[in-house]
Amino acid sequence: MLSRAIGMFRVRLSIFGVVAALFAVGCLYPPVTQPPPDEKQEVVIPLPYDLAWDAVNAVITKNSFHVQAQDMTNGIIEAAGPLFTLQDADCGKIKGVAGSYAADPEPDSSSVYNFLVRPRGPEATLVEVRATFNSSVKVPLHPATDVDCVSHGIQESNLLREVLVAAKETHRPVFAKQSAPPQQAAASANAQSSGLAHRPPSSIEKEAGQSNTPNSMQQPDRANSMHGYSLDGNFQLPAPSPR
Repeated sequence: MLSRAIGMFRVRLSIFGVVAALFAVGCLYPPVTQPPPDEKQEVVIPLPYDLAWDAVNAVITKNSFHVQAQDMTNGIIEAAGPLFTLQDADCGKIKGVAGSYAADPEPDSSSVYNFLVRPRGPEATLVEVRATFNSSVKVPLHPATDVDCVSHGIQESNLLREVLVAAKETHRPVFAKQSAPPQQAAASANAQSSGLAHRPPSSIEKEAGQSNTPNSMQQPDRANSMHGYSLDGNFQLPAPSPR
């Protein structure tokens, strides 16, 4: 009986030792990746502030982000993005029995992008993108832990490239002059031509018309009365009466 009790005690000690070893091995190490540099998170675009704001919103809509808050006066937009992967952020490492491995984001992970829009003179604007990644991490024999993952700067760079493309396509609207409807234009043309047809001729037009009239029709009386004889160009004798 004593040997049996000693045997059972040794078995229990072994079990406790294995469990303790598992607890000691199953632990989470925080992320060691450094945040991305500023050049991966900001860009200056050649647009005034209001058009740059439109370009940023166009990129947010294109990526189907959900806008959670925005303030145009202060140039802030907060938008929730889709799930992220290990390529987007570092969530730390898990040390298990089989060794260490990267903590994979869970399906309930979240990504939030903060867009900052700042004017840089009348015709240029600075656009910044700051990403925040969060995920719960499951460690063996431990409850799930929420981790603030560190971005690799990949998504921020991609979004800034899209902002540059959208900036080239963003312009102020051009309003063309509104032309008159065809019926109204035709009626106006007819009215002008009718007015010209019924207008009395001017003095210049009268003189032009008279100058185009043949001489025989302009002075019929003078043509008949001037038939006679002239003496030194001072006077004329009346023409003889016809026989």
